[in-house]
Amino acid sequence: MEQIKRYAFEGEVIEVPLLWDEDTQTYVEDYKSVIENPIYSPSGRPVLLTIEDACPYTDLADDDPASIDCGSCRHYHQFPGSLLGVCRNEQRRSGVKPKRTKARAKKEDTT
Repeated sequence: MEQIKRYAFEGEVIEVPLLWDEDTQTYVEDYKSVIENPIYSPSGRPVLLTIEDACPYTDLADDDPASIDCGSCRHYHQFPGSLLGVCRNEQRRSGVKPKRTKARAKKEDTT
């Protein structure tokens, strides 16, 4: 029987697969599974690891240039006690055609 952990997020339930860890003798979140087979909230929002590289649509929570991951973005909502969270950026939502941001447009125009 597959084990899952459920998180409530903005009225939705997000299911994250678990796997048995021999070292700790407990079920832990299966991050490899989430990376290889991305999961989405019922409304199409991506579930991401906090430490994933920031995307081109990042809106950093601070001005620190070292902030280069999802966890540093204003759109990212991390689940309590987890390294996973949901991206609330509409441009990352499944089924939404991304718009070019000014920073992204400049970068693309200069290459």
